[in-house]
Amino acid sequence: MRLPVSTLPGRAAVKGGIAPAALLTGVVLLGFCLRIFHLQTQSLWFDEGWSWHLANLSLAEMAAATAADRSPPLYYAVLHVWLKLAGETEFAMRYLSLMADVTAIALALTLARALFRLWWGDVIGTWRPALAAGLLYAACPFAVWYAQETRMYALVSALCTLSSYWLLRWLRVGGWSALAASALAWMAAAYAHYYAVFLLPAQAALVLFAIALPGNPAHPPRGQRLWDRLRAGRRVAWGWLFSVTLAGLGLVPWLLTASPGFAYDDGFAFPLNAIDVRLAEWAAALAGGGVARALPETWSLLAGGAVLAAALGFAVAGRSRELLALLALVVLPVLSAAIAVRLFYPYRSVFHPRYLIYVTPPACVFLAAMAGGGAGVLPRARKGAPVLGCMSVALAGVLWAPALAANYFDPAVARDNVRAATQHVVEALQPGDLVVMSRDNFAVRYYYPMFATQRAGDVSAQAARLIAMPAGLHGVLADDAQLINVINAARPNRVRLLLWQDHVVDPQSIVESTLWPHGYQIGEYNFASIRLPLYQLTRLPIQGLPWQLVSATFDDQLELTGFWASSQAFAGDWFYVVLNWRVLRTPATDYRVFVHVLDADGQMRFQKDKQPLNELLPTSRWPVGQMVRDAYATVVPSELPAGDYQIVMGVYDAKGVRLPVRSSRATQAGDAVLLGVVRVTQR
Repeated sequence: MRLPVSTLPGRAAVKGGIAPAALLTGVVLLGFCLRIFHLQTQSLWFDEGWSWHLANLSLAEMAAATAADRSPPLYYAVLHVWLKLAGETEFAMRYLSLMADVTAIALALTLARALFRLWWGDVIGTWRPALAAGLLYAACPFAVWYAQETRMYALVSALCTLSSYWLLRWLRVGGWSALAASALAWMAAAYAHYYAVFLLPAQAALVLFAIALPGNPAHPPRGQRLWDRLRAGRRVAWGWLFSVTLAGLGLVPWLLTASPGFAYDDGFAFPLNAIDVRLAEWAAALAGGGVARALPETWSLLAGGAVLAAALGFAVAGRSRELLALLALVVLPVLSAAIAVRLFYPYRSVFHPRYLIYVTPPACVFLAAMAGGGAGVLPRARKGAPVLGCMSVALAGVLWAPALAANYFDPAVARDNVRAATQHVVEALQPGDLVVMSRDNFAVRYYYPMFATQRAGDVSAQAARLIAMPAGLHGVLADDAQLINVINAARPNRVRLLLWQDHVVDPQSIVESTLWPHGYQIGEYNFASIRLPLYQLTRLPIQGLPWQLVSATFDDQLELTGFWASSQAFAGDWFYVVLNWRVLRTPATDYRVFVHVLDADGQMRFQKDKQPLNELLPTSRWPVGQMVRDAYATVVPSELPAGDYQIVMGVYDAKGVRLPVRSSRATQAGDAVLLGVVRVTQR
């Protein structure tokens, strides 16, 4: 049973009023306005295009597709119904996330009130910390950014907050209906995104705190020793475990279907999931608004100061229990997720701060509660707590206000502008062109027919000449066979490449390097991370790269088995080299490769030095026996005199020491390989 409010000394019963309800409603309306502002200004990007594509499938096809994806089907099923009602405009598709996050604002208010009532009952003033927390969450740029995206993150945030609210309510007043609501909300969140599972450690901590810490008016009686409280709280613990187990059983049918797809190695290049790196990535995203924007150098000081001030505010107010509960809701999901991906998927792209966006509501409660006069509802409160709370909110505001403004008005802080890139491609199409995407970008497929219909002529034929390399969502391009077949079947005059994340999807640069011997690049127009190189083909049908075989072994670790290099180049134009490696022994360090072009006196006239492939796939991660295609492109200096120049290459370590090489093509120094000669011509 809950203790009556009168048993709390010095406190009167709660008095209702219109003012608190109006203020709390105003916070929700403010959040709505901030989220609907510029809702459709930015382009849909890759992930949103994937959402649109899945939502247009039948439910059976959707289930089959999401079984091989990183996200379960609940959000896509809701979006499927929503699109039937609201249409497929950018505004309509994103409005679903907006509504979910506005709901999350209201739930953040109720979460704050439930937390402050857990140990102290229905007392005057719990609406004030709720108001402050709601204001901070309403203006949080991290939350606003993903509330304006056609993805499931706002829905997950709302469902996880709802689950934690009902759990706190159950811990305070009991009732199996509240516990069932908490478990069902968590199960729904897990059906929207797998990372909802990391909420469970935090909720387990809430249950433990309610049992072990004195002062909880419902479970168990106050004044008992810790061991007695733990024994008396066994019913609470077993009840929560039982509800979570039942909810988990509700996930089993889907997990049995989807586990092979979730464990599928897409082959994307990705750095090590170090725990400290992932934690820092999440902190930077929360501080910076969720996008890859340049944070001020003082961001860590501002964020650390806000956290410290908030924690001190709770300590001064004597609210250590609320502090522990909030820290559990914020820290444990992030920490457990970082540990899990490090242990089970060390080199997989299965972590992003947005997956854990549901920790943002309790984070805002933590930062803002004391600023709302949360200390005023506690007999032991001191006046310094609201001051510290206001300091925490002020520091967060200094950090978040520029980020929120940048989300709306800074052109550099934007999603990938697929809309503009697609429009540029369609408007520049000529008869006989072929458009090749790296990855099957469904945001491009959303916009492509829209702009194609604005073109005169045979737009259906133009739309049909859009292909993806590789086709489908998953996987990287492993060889050039599919590209060669497609180009030879289409026999285009020009190939327009639409490359997004090609360093991840095509780290060997197979698409571009296949075109190099069969034509020349006549331009490139880029939209931030989207590259649009244009190639004129001069020889059809195209073949694979005309490799020149060679056997050059570098320190018995890497063998150069073949290469292709431009035999002719114009001054001021591109010069290409492609190397083919075989891994004899995985290097213990990350090497770099140089390609130097020398004059008759042995003086270097231009060069290209880089890490083979790219920084995401360093040589220390190359498995034994793997064949690696490694492409180099650089521009010949426009002032270089015409003539013949030697091409040499070699490998060196981080200290600049070159590896010894054994080869009939080795230079006299024995640390480089002579690849051949390029004839440079002035136009």
